[in-house]
Amino acid sequence: MKQVSIFPLFMLFLWGMIFPTSVSAQLSFASAVTPNGLSYAKKDEYKFKDHLWFGAGLSLGFAGTSGASIFGIGISPMVGYKIVGPLSAGPRLSVLFTSEKYSGYKAFNLFDVELSLFARVRVFKGLFVQGEIGTVSDQQIVGNQLGQPVKNTLTRPAQYLGIGYNFTNGQGGGGQEIAIMYDFYVADDLYASQTPFQIRVAFTFGY
Repeated sequence: MKQVSIFPLFMLFLWGMIFPTSVSAQLSFASAVTPNGLSYAKKDEYKFKDHLWFGAGLSLGFAGTSGASIFGIGISPMVGYKIVGPLSAGPRLSVLFTSEKYSGYKAFNLFDVELSLFARVRVFKGLFVQGEIGTVSDQQIVGNQLGQPVKNTLTRPAQYLGIGYNFTNGQGGGGQEIAIMYDFYVADDLYASQTPFQIRVAFTFGY
């Protein structure tokens, strides 16, 4: 039986919602009255900044074993545009710096960079479903032919689908959110060693 991936179907559903609703949202009019008492249709004033919301996640970690130690710190800002109602979309950037030290070798400084576009639908109060597509550039330590650790850079696609909860309940202002995302590309890669699951904690404003 041929397997059908859920990710592309979900993204198709989101974009299907974006384009029709974005057109209808631009055709919103309000009623106004002239000095002589005649009424006419007046287009609502549009302000781009009123449709924006912002978020940022921060990660910090440390691990150590016999002969090795790892320290990591990262930040992941994002900007969302409220298209209409509970639907929003925008870019997300994630930058992670990791320093790895192995006994007998100098420290390795690694940078992981991820750039993606997301689409999010608020389902109920603060509960939301989010899909993402993007590109990931990972730096890793691998062994060369002599068995020595060397730095290697791997670039791959990212295909996320996940669910989360924003504690502002879509009412704007400042707040926090938590989400669990699943990377379909990593899950389908037979040679990938990392987990496809990703837990995100972020602060948001204006959502």
